[in-house]
Amino acid sequence: MRYILCSFYILLLSGCQSFIAYQITQPAQEVPFDGMENMVMFSGAVQHTCTKDKQCLHFRLFSQSDLNSYFSKESSLGLSLIVKSGNKTEEFSSQLDLNNQATPNSSSVIVLFPGYGLNSMGYSFQARWLSHFTGKDVIIMPASNQYNEFKFGLNNLDVLKHYLDNSQYQQIDILSYSMGCIAAMQLGKQMPNVKQQIMVAPMVHFDSALMSVTKRYYPTLSYFVKDDDFKTAAKNVIQNSGIDETQLDLIALLNDRQPSVSTTLYVSNGDLISPADYWQALQNESVSVVHYSDLDHTKMVSLINQAMRNEVLHRLM
Repeated sequence: MRYILCSFYILLLSGCQSFIAYQITQPAQEVPFDGMENMVMFSGAVQHTCTKDKQCLHFRLFSQSDLNSYFSKESSLGLSLIVKSGNKTEEFSSQLDLNNQATPNSSSVIVLFPGYGLNSMGYSFQARWLSHFTGKDVIIMPASNQYNEFKFGLNNLDVLKHYLDNSQYQQIDILSYSMGCIAAMQLGKQMPNVKQQIMVAPMVHFDSALMSVTKRYYPTLSYFVKDDDFKTAAKNVIQNSGIDETQLDLIALLNDRQPSVSTTLYVSNGDLISPADYWQALQNESVSVVHYSDLDHTKMVSLINQAMRNEVLHRLM
C-alpha cells in the first residue's frame, strides 16, 4: 500500500510548476502560449541548428527587429504578467514603444535558461522585455523537461556552443532560473566571451529540492513519503540521466569560479525551494549574493518584484 501511495504521489509531481518531479524522464508536452505560438512578437522566432554530426537543437530567438513591422502599424505593445500568491495579486506590466526602445546591440546576446516544469514559452514575456530594453538578442533555451531525454538541461549544450561560436555575438550574458542554472553554469565554463552570469533562485542539492517542492506544493501527500525515499528517488534520477553528479553541485562549482566572469545570485528568505541560508556556504568573494525578502520561488522566477526586476535589467544593459 505504501508503495502504491508513493508511486501515486511521484506521478502527481510531474505537473508541478517551476521545479522537479520524479517522473522527469518523460518529456513535457508542447503547450501553446495562449494561442500566440506563431506570433513572433510574443513567442520569438523559432531557430533550428545542427552540428556536422547531426546533433540538433530548437530554441527561440528574440530581437528588436522582430517588432519593426509591428511598430510600423501599432504605436506600442503592452506586456502584462499577473502572479497570484495567497490572497495577494501582483503584476509585472510593461509598455514597449519606439521611444523607450534601447539602441540595438547586435554584438551581444542574452542566453536564458528556464527552470524545470514550466514550458519555456512561459519566459517569452521576459525575453521580449529584455530584448526591447537592452537592445540585445535573447535566446530562450528549452526547459530541462522539454528534451526527449532528461539530463538536467545539459542536453545539446555542444550544439548551442557551436551556434554561438559561429554567430556575430562578441559578448554573452547568461540569465538562468532554478534548475536552469545547472546548464547555465556549464555553458559559462565553456564560452570564453561570457561577460556575466545571473542566477535567480538557483537549484540546491537535488534531493533537498525534491523534498522542498513536495512540502511546498503537496503538503498532505508529503506525509506519505519518507526523506530516505526522496533521496533514493533523486539518486535514481541522477543515475538514469547519465550526468556526473559533480555537475549538479552549484556550491562547489561557484566556489571554484574564476573572477574573470561576473556572477550574481538572487535569493530570498521566503523561497523554500532555494532558501537563502543554503547559499551561505559560498566562499568565493567574486560571486555576489543579492537577498530579497519574503519572495517565494514563483515570485523569484517570474521577476514579479519590481526592485529585483529593475536590478536584473540594469545588470544586463
